[in-house]
Amino acid sequence: MSAPHVRQEPGAVTRRPSPVDRFVDACRRHPVIVDSVLAVLVALIGIALARSAYSPRAQWDASTVVAVVAAAPIALRRRYPMPAAIVTAVVAVIAMQAVGIRGLELPALVMGYSAVAYGPRWAGPLTLGVMLLGGLLPLTGGMLTDPSVLAVILLVAGLFGACTWLAGSLRRAQRRVVEQLQDKARLLEEGRRREVRLELLAERSRISREVHDVVAHSLSGIIAQADGGQYAATRDPQRAVEVLAGIATTGREALGDVRGLLTMLRDTAPVDDAEDTSRPQPGTDDVPALVAQVHAGGLPVELEVTGAPRALASGAGLTAYRVVQESLTNVIKHAGADAVTHVALHWAPDELTVRIRDEGARGPRPTPPAGGHGLTGMRERAALHGGSVETGPHPDGGFVVRLRLPLTPGK
Repeated sequence: MSAPHVRQEPGAVTRRPSPVDRFVDACRRHPVIVDSVLAVLVALIGIALARSAYSPRAQWDASTVVAVVAAAPIALRRRYPMPAAIVTAVVAVIAMQAVGIRGLELPALVMGYSAVAYGPRWAGPLTLGVMLLGGLLPLTGGMLTDPSVLAVILLVAGLFGACTWLAGSLRRAQRRVVEQLQDKARLLEEGRRREVRLELLAERSRISREVHDVVAHSLSGIIAQADGGQYAATRDPQRAVEVLAGIATTGREALGDVRGLLTMLRDTAPVDDAEDTSRPQPGTDDVPALVAQVHAGGLPVELEVTGAPRALASGAGLTAYRVVQESLTNVIKHAGADAVTHVALHWAPDELTVRIRDEGARGPRPTPPAGGHGLTGMRERAALHGGSVETGPHPDGGFVVRLRLPLTPGK
């Protein structure tokens, strides 16, 4: 399998990681190996100090074992900081008090720092107390009685403890900042993926509504005209020719609408409907032509417009048009092509009300296809523009659909 091609900007220079960068990255990915190497180095230093001129030669073997045992927990200082620090502290106390071995200060400092940096919050005060206790151990048994020497030992132990605590606290704060940044980056990435998913779902829903409205309306009109053409063909051949011409016109318009929807799915198509100037979307100005087309197909429908029409945004105008289109389609599917229907557009100063009402079926009701989503699509369209759709049976018979769209003042 070939490596994926990475697109680079012209003139961009790719910086190859240096050996130091690769080494640092490997150390971050394998902390246990790094800590094991550190444990070996600390053990070697402890052995060298224990075998120095300050330690009797007879204790070399014992000091070697103690130095190795005290430094071994360093390999687990990040994974198990508190148990490893306790083991090192216990070994150092036993070695200093029971055997009299010195030179274990370095593993004690390393584990004290690790306990503060990687352990719980209470590890800081505990580490400081252990450092002070380690400084007082040589004073047990009357070994030192000079107050000035005692003060110096306590001062040095306190400084070592404070420095260890401070270094570990700084490392702990740095780790918390890095973890917070990682969590923030993860949340931002999840939020970005969620936004992309929502955008895709919204786009799928929008395209589904468009396809449903265009195809369902066109096919319903063709079916209604075809049914009327069959009846007219036996009595009025000229009327049958007109019906066939209407079917052809409706089919061509539906084909053009479907091609427009397919164009929006291509990579080169504009993302927003408002940017697609090659094929303008229908609006409220196209409702009279829509009603006339449906009336020509055989549905007895009439249009009433009250108030002063105003310019609408393309999305709101398309919503009004699609609601009328879907409602007329539903009349043909559920009440039949002979149901008297009334379409009314009322323009108020702050609201456009679209009302579609049929008077019910005059003959046997047709059997509509199951699984329609027309009413849901109407409500979704209206909600996108701050409007609402109310549907239900009319008290005098039939069915009514009422759309309310708010109008922005000044438009």
